[in-house]
Amino acid sequence: LLHTARSIVAHHRLSAQDRGFCPLPLFHINAQVVGLLSTFVAGATLVVDDRFHRAGFWTLMEEHQVSWINAVPAIIARLIPLGVGEQASSRIRFVRSASAPLPVATLRWFERDTGIPVIETYGMTEAGSQITANPLEGPRKPGSVGRAVGASLRIAPCGKGGSETGVGADPEIGRVEIRGPGIITAYADGRHGDRFDDAGWLDTGDLGRLDDDGYLYLRGRVDDVINRGGEKVYPRTVEDVVLEEPDVLAAAVIGRDDETLGQVPVAYLVVKSVHGPPELDLAAAAVERVRRRCETSLYRAARPIAFHVVDALPWGGIGKVRRHELAECIVICTVP
Repeated sequence: LLHTARSIVAHHRLSAQDRGFCPLPLFHINAQVVGLLSTFVAGATLVVDDRFHRAGFWTLMEEHQVSWINAVPAIIARLIPLGVGEQASSRIRFVRSASAPLPVATLRWFERDTGIPVIETYGMTEAGSQITANPLEGPRKPGSVGRAVGASLRIAPCGKGGSETGVGADPEIGRVEIRGPGIITAYADGRHGDRFDDAGWLDTGDLGRLDDDGYLYLRGRVDDVINRGGEKVYPRTVEDVVLEEPDVLAAAVIGRDDETLGQVPVAYLVVKSVHGPPELDLAAAAVERVRRRCETSLYRAARPIAFHVVDALPWGGIGKVRRHELAECIVICTVP
């Protein structure tokens, strides 16, 4: 844990002059290590809150002289657009995003409106939190969670576990494996031994690819991959396209059982200003724009066969969508 905390301090250039802000739950590894432990290592100060409050957020940041924010994508999305009379604090050096995928459209919108850089990162409990991060200074690549920090990372072929890459999928995508001084070498209960190989590499269960500069692009969890008649569909790829539509506030894609193809992708959307039947025309118009984007940007197998407009997605406490609960959402309308 100290190794990871020191890596976070060095990478984010935290010092005794910094004052962080953490509204994340302290039972989670992110808040424990990125928030608390890294603050102690840096000799800095941390402002904690019981939870995230949108009202008066920027005023709070200014009053407490916050210099960096420990956030998740759901919080970043809530902070835009700026309200009438709102102004982002000029003291803030960066906002750190973790725990869930950050849509590229959200990142660009936030940085444009606030002028504050977003540092997208990737981590897991088994690594003491941080595994990769975009640099504070230097190329920050939208859609990427950055390069390995304090750990070793490699991409293993997808054939492991029977999840081979299918037609239409990116052949460079594989299973993300990690090892290093901040990463566990076994589980205390003795289970999941198959996640480690003889050289100590841990299979994270995540899928991704590395570019020529060593930046990692995540495509989702192995269990989330949709197998449509032998063609593999990565939900993150579809969600990124759907979220390019400005009126779509949130989106999640899952597989639905199909007698012929095995699975087909379906999308759940939260559409701006749509809360019930009176706004069905707005919902239909937004879905039609999304459909056109999908037809232009996605191969046929990855295009959702239905769009469910819902009032809200089932978010977890750390900003991840509970995909297994999507089918239980109250659907305002469905556009096939």
